[in-house]
Amino acid sequence: MKNPPVVETIQIRYQDLDPYGHVNNAVHMSFFETVRMAYLAALAEKLGVGPLEAGDLPGVRYVIAEATVRYRAPIFIGEGLSGAASVRTVGNRSFVMDYELRGGESFEEGRVVAEGTSAQVFYDIDSGEVRPRPDWFLPTVAALENRPEESFAPEGR
Repeated sequence: MKNPPVVETIQIRYQDLDPYGHVNNAVHMSFFETVRMAYLAALAEKLGVGPLEAGDLPGVRYVIAEATVRYRAPIFIGEGLSGAASVRTVGNRSFVMDYELRGGESFEEGRVVAEGTSAQVFYDIDSGEVRPRPDWFLPTVAALENRPEESFAPEGR
């Protein structure tokens, strides 16, 4: 991932390890979540809104519809770990994020240890239904990513 808009340092805990001494495969999703929350915090800052509500931007609740991980190398407790997130596409009712985890002293110098994606669907918790994306979401993501809004169109559109 080149020039990601959000990079976050991730703390590896002893409980994240498997019997072989490296991070258990299931923990990678938790690391992606940490980076996703940092991304949403950056969006909140860009918008000038207060703290996140239960990890969500005010007015933006979502559910994860799909998530993937590609394991590239083991992660060990003694090494530094950084994660980056970027939004790939924004649809009328969903958005897709890409993630990259790198082991080493810094994200820029680190080795890629995992990559992944997640698809988030905007969701109304009160009605239990999918909802349209908020009007401000795409322009704010485009500003954070420093890309034109058109570049976020889902494939095939």
